Amino acid sequence: MAQERRFVALSDPHLILHLSLSMLGAAYTESDDDDATKEDDDFVFEIDPTVLVDTRKLIIDEPIAEGLNSIVYKGWYEFNPVSIKVVLPMQTSNASSACKAKFQREVNLISRIKHQNIVKFIGASVEPRMMIITELLEGCSLPKYLESIYPNTLSLEQSISFALDISQAMEYLHANGIIHRDLKPGNLLLRNDKMQILLTNFETAREEISGEMTSEAGTYRYMAPELFSKDPLSKGEKKCYDHRVDIHSFAMAMWAIIKNQTPFKGRCDLLAAYATAKNMRPSLEGFPEVLLPLMQSCWEEDPNLRPEFSEITQILEKLLHHSTSISPEIEECPITSVEEPIPNYVEDKSEHVDEAQSLNTSVCIEGQSEIITVEAQTKPKKTPKKCKGLLFFSKCFHIC
Repeated sequence: MAQERRFVALSDPHLILHLSLSMLGAAYTESDDDDATKEDDDFVFEIDPTVLVDTRKLIIDEPIAEGLNSIVYKGWYEFNPVSIKVVLPMQTSNASSACKAKFQREVNLISRIKHQNIVKFIGASVEPRMMIITELLEGCSLPKYLESIYPNTLSLEQSISFALDISQAMEYLHANGIIHRDLKPGNLLLRNDKMQILLTNFETAREEISGEMTSEAGTYRYMAPELFSKDPLSKGEKKCYDHRVDIHSFAMAMWAIIKNQTPFKGRCDLLAAYATAKNMRPSLEGFPEVLLPLMQSCWEEDPNLRPEFSEITQILEKLLHHSTSISPEIEECPITSVEEPIPNYVEDKSEHVDEAQSLNTSVCIEGQSEIITVEAQTKPKKTPKKCKGLLFFSKCFHIC
């Protein structure tokens, strides 16, 4: 059969290992995990048996995405199309205790999440390899869709609708005590009709606890400033922050979606982090005025000034409802910016590179060995006040 499709049953470890490694290339050699595999083998998974799948009913096809710690395949479970995330290393017996614990935490979190804007969890497997099975979306990733329409941008109505989908998903997570910690366009998927956003990838998600938490999570361009430190921190050292780091990431993701651009484009990851640490934000030139107060309040440097997702959802619902007649509404509603406007980030200006290289005080980027420098500039501090722009905006749309 000329069009015969190649299937591999996951119950055959030798076949799947051969297939996967042949596709990965040198980037995922066993040497990458040599140190990890030498750790103790006493880890015992504590995962509800009801969420574990029968791997004999699981079929894998071609890979559809690859990451540093996993490969995602298209596949079938009980003859239904699914997405199969295979955690590296390919064999559970070769994984470190830390890797197993991280996988266990992800499974235990995502297995209790059920929301229309979050990818549906189907099941997991711990042997012979660690896998997470979720629904397969026939659409595409949000970045891929935005790339397909570039240099055009989404309509304002569509942008607000997507932002609302994300906000509702995040509101649900926060209400259940879960922080995502890596909210960005790359972790957003579209259904086939390109009309609905679904949140995915809970690899770095965790339950929120009071006190200090590890801060080795997130993506530089979307991370909140409180995840950075002016003093070097050793890997794994604890840091104080809470669920409001997701609100900053939401603002950065919303900017990227509406502008159809990458935040701090043209800058390496470290300089993107440097910009955030210096209280810079992407330029708001040409940004829809109706969303300015919300945007500026969400990426406030002070987490206490950021709105909760329950408030954000209300605002976006009102905006979407009024989107057909949004201009007349806004003309009657004065819009003010935040109390102390955050300086716009100017792209492709070499002075930021020179400045980053010449300043003296260290800034440590969590989870990385590289250190960039930032000069501690003393400025008179003002008493924090709630964002006026967001309050005026809420009153204009009668949001309580």
